[in-house]
Amino acid sequence: MTGSDRLRAVWVSGAFGFGDDLAYFREVLGQFARRFPEAAVLVREGYPLERYPELPLAPDLRFWVRRRDRRVGEFTYTGNLRVPTPRAVWRMLRRPTDVVIVVEFTPTALVSAATAHLRRRRVVQLIESEPSFRGGAEGRLATTVKRIFARRSHIVLVSNERTARYARERLGIRAERLRVGPYLTSQPGEDPPPAVDDGDPVRFLFLNSLQRRKGLHLLLAALAVLPEHVREWTLDVVGDGPERPALERQVVELGLVERVRFHGRRPHDEVAADYARAHVVICPTQGDYRSLAGFEAVNARRPVVLSTRDGAAEEIIESGAAAVAVDPVEPRALAGALAAFLQDDAHLAEQLEIAAAPPGRFSVEAVGANLEAAIRAAAG
Repeated sequence: MTGSDRLRAVWVSGAFGFGDDLAYFREVLGQFARRFPEAAVLVREGYPLERYPELPLAPDLRFWVRRRDRRVGEFTYTGNLRVPTPRAVWRMLRRPTDVVIVVEFTPTALVSAATAHLRRRRVVQLIESEPSFRGGAEGRLATTVKRIFARRSHIVLVSNERTARYARERLGIRAERLRVGPYLTSQPGEDPPPAVDDGDPVRFLFLNSLQRRKGLHLLLAALAVLPEHVREWTLDVVGDGPERPALERQVVELGLVERVRFHGRRPHDEVAADYARAHVVICPTQGDYRSLAGFEAVNARRPVVLSTRDGAAEEIIESGAAAVAVDPVEPRALAGALAAFLQDDAHLAEQLEIAAAPPGRFSVEAVGANLEAAIRAAAG
């Protein structure tokens, strides 16, 4: 093992976010690279390395790819099953490595952990949330494979206490090998200024993809049944997707054209301006593993209305952030949460004040510290 200041940590993942866009990973991987100057992040062959010149990306991976969809209730997570080819495995075996960081229970994670064990290298496994939130396989065989895999990892880092319970009770991870703290978060490219109540209409913000699962149609339905004689409001919709035409028609049908504005998709490094204009962020997902939208709202210093169907909701609320969670499938429950900001100026002012000091545990610096502590514990 090299000295701790020259620790060769290698992050291996089959994919990073939607379409391999590092939007949500860029700052986290930047923390990883700054803390471990000899680090490498393995990506697929042909990856556009020029997009991220500050990151130690290494195009070592090649995959056999097959489409795989997962059902979560009535919704489908669309994705691909990526299995590393022998060439990718050979590159893993040859790369100078002290600690390998693997993500979840994908074939890429299984293969890269196996190569690390063959070489007597250390393994840190990252588990972001309890798998039921995205339809992860939980049959006897799948659980047995996960138990064998996870229990051989030297350190398992999970994002929250709910996932820690899953790791202890379902996977059998011993306390001395388990670390709890988020390893993935999101925050705008720059800090928006604290929001103030200027007496104008309350500005709601939805910033996410326009697909059925993300629940904008539920938010529009809730806005349409707000009580009468409440304060004026507007809704800014930032994002795009296949549901946009249907959502625009719904706005017309509900008579909300004067209040709802669609702005389309923005690059991640430009969304700070959208948060700066907002008073309250709404994340009405009908099912998410651990959506980063809520963490981004918290780090943007805005109150946030979350969904109980989001694996992140409990974690955010327990942190003391300015957040509330409701089931968005119940329009009147969601409308009640929104009406609280419109009926009581004191409530809005109080939530804006709480939001102005977000919990430090969701910052990229805290996430970087969690990763560093897990990697150094495994190395030690």
